[in-house]
This record gives sequence, structure tokens and C-alpha cells, in this order.
Amino acid sequence: MASVRISPSRIYGPWDDGFVLDRHTVSSAPTGDPYRWDTKRTELGQLVYELKYVKNWGALQSIVETAEDFIKNQWEGLPALDCIVPAPPSFSARGLQPVVEIARALAKQLGIEICESAVAKTAATPQMKNLNDWAQRRQTLREAIQKGTANIQTKRVLVLDDLIESGATLGRVTDVLRSAGASEVYALALTRTK
Repeated sequence: MASVRISPSRIYGPWDDGFVLDRHTVSSAPTGDPYRWDTKRTELGQLVYELKYVKNWGALQSIVETAEDFIKNQWEGLPALDCIVPAPPSFSARGLQPVVEIARALAKQLGIEICESAVAKTAATPQMKNLNDWAQRRQTLREAIQKGTANIQTKRVLVLDDLIESGATLGRVTDVLRSAGASEVYALALTRTK
């Protein structure tokens, strides 16, 4: 397997710089019903879906190679990173967490540290995609995501998330990392739902 074709776009938030690598789905021609369009997953969106929901661990390598290629060859101005922090998953009963596994493999490929315990999820949350109210999302995340035990003082940190809609989780993690002393925070999401 190798890296897949992506359509990266910049994402804005409290981080120093950030990108999402691709959309999760794309719309094509209308179906004939004016209120419904055909949608299909992008190549990266399909890989993320298979890893996250079908447990196809064979998709991991292509996802990691795609992210690594973007970081090394396409992300202009990105400084040398010190560590990767995976965004805490909404659904913790999943067992192995895809975003954590991606972050571990990516950190290994980049030859940098993974700081899984830099942030702690102190309370269960619903999946953010199911909370439509922005203020409710922020409050839920403010209560649930706190500083962890890893020392990230003066480190340049990459926060990784597999799927974003509004960026609320990345924003909360960035705020926590900054308050814990990170010198710079960069955000990378694999796919975006909207």
C-alpha cells in the first residue's frame, strides 16, 4: 500500500497552523430527487471509515503513509515537531482506538515521540457530530478534556484527529496543550465531514 490522493485544505482555529487532508465524502450529480445528491467516500475517507468502523487494520498503513507524505513534503512552513498528541476519542468503549493507533504509527514513521497522556478525557462525551449546538459542544469538551500527565513544556506538538466536523475537539485540545506549556501547536485532521 502507498499514500493515496488527497485534497488538503487549511483549517483555522487556536492552533498555529492546521490542515485537513481530505473530505470524508463528496457529492456528485443529483439523483433525480432535487433534495438528494449521490455521495461517496473519498479514497482517504473510505480508509478512515474501514479502520474506524469495520476494523480493517490493513487500512492503517496507507493512512499513515498519506499523512507522513503530507507532513514531510507538502506542509510548507511546518517546523520540526517534538511529539504527536492524538485527539481523545468520543467513544471509549471501542477497544483499540483508531486515532491513537494512527498517531502511534505516524510518530514512529516521523521518528518523534507520541504523547498520549498529554491530555486526559475525564468524562464520557457523545460523539461531537451528534451535538449540533456549538456552545454545547464547547462546554461538553471543556468539562471532559483536561491536562494530562505528559510533560509538553516548550514542545512543538502536532494534534491528530481522524474525523472533524467543526474542529471543536482540536480547539479544546489545543487550549489545554497551550495552558500546559506547549510552545507551538499544529492541527492535522484526516477527513472532514462538512
